[in-house]
Amino acid sequence: MQTPTNRFKAGLVNGPVQLGFWLSLASPNTAEICAGAGYDWVLIDAEHGAQTLPGIADQLRAVDATPPCSAIVRVPGHDPVTIRQMLDLGAQSIMVPMIDTAQQAAAIVRAARYPPEGERGIGGARAARWGRYPSYVAEANAQLCVIAQIETAEALGNIEAIAAVDGIDGLFIGPADLAASLGLLGAANFPELAKITGGALARIRATGKPCGILSRDPRLVEQFLEGGARFVAVGIDAFALAKAAGDMATEWADRMAGQLSG
Repeated sequence: MQTPTNRFKAGLVNGPVQLGFWLSLASPNTAEICAGAGYDWVLIDAEHGAQTLPGIADQLRAVDATPPCSAIVRVPGHDPVTIRQMLDLGAQSIMVPMIDTAQQAAAIVRAARYPPEGERGIGGARAARWGRYPSYVAEANAQLCVIAQIETAEALGNIEAIAAVDGIDGLFIGPADLAASLGLLGAANFPELAKITGGALARIRATGKPCGILSRDPRLVEQFLEGGARFVAVGIDAFALAKAAGDMATEWADRMAGQLSG
C-alpha cells in the first residue's frame, strides 16, 4: 500500500479555494458530521480544544472515512515531541500557532520532517498503518504540509522571511490573536483590523505561498476570498452548535408563548 496523497496540500497549489471548518469539541462524532457536510477540510484544534492523543486519532479516523474532506491538526505549540506525536497519529497536515520568526518556522519544519531533511524520530505507528505503508518513511516528507500561523505584530514584520523557509507550505492569519497583539479587540476596531489583515494577505500572496484565515465574520472572509486566499475556515463547531441550539430554543419559546396568549 502506498502512502496516501495529501489532498489538502495538492489543493493549495491547484484547484479552487478550499473551504474549512474548525473542530474544538474533541468529538469523533462531531468530526464525522462536519467532515461529511461538504467542507474541503476540517481542523482538529489541539491548541485550545480539550483534546487527548487517542481522541485526536479517533477524529482523524472519522475524517479519513469521509472523503474528500481532509484533516489538519493544529498542534498546541512548537514542542518537537508534540509535533511528532501528531504526525505519528496520522496527521499529514499540521498548523503551528504563534510563528513569529523564520528561525521558529525552520525549527518546526525540522521537527516534522524525517532525516536527512529533518529530525523526526522513526516511529510511524498509525501514520504508517502499523507497517502496511511499507515506504511511509521514504514518502512522508513529500506528503507533509506545514502551515505557520501569523498571529502577532512581530510575525507581521517577518512575513516574507517566514514564507521563504523551505517546508512552510502556507501561512494562516489568526485574526483574533492578531487583534489582541495590536490592541484592536472589539467591533469598533474592525475596519483597522481588516486593513491590516488585507495587507498581510497581499504580502503573503506576493511571496508565492498560499494564505488562509479563520473568521466567523463574513466581511473578513469575503475580503480574503476577493484578495486571493487559498483556504478559509468559516465556522467553529462549538459556536455553530450554540447558535443553532439557541435559535431553536428561541423559536419554540416564541411559539409556546403565542399559543398560551391565544
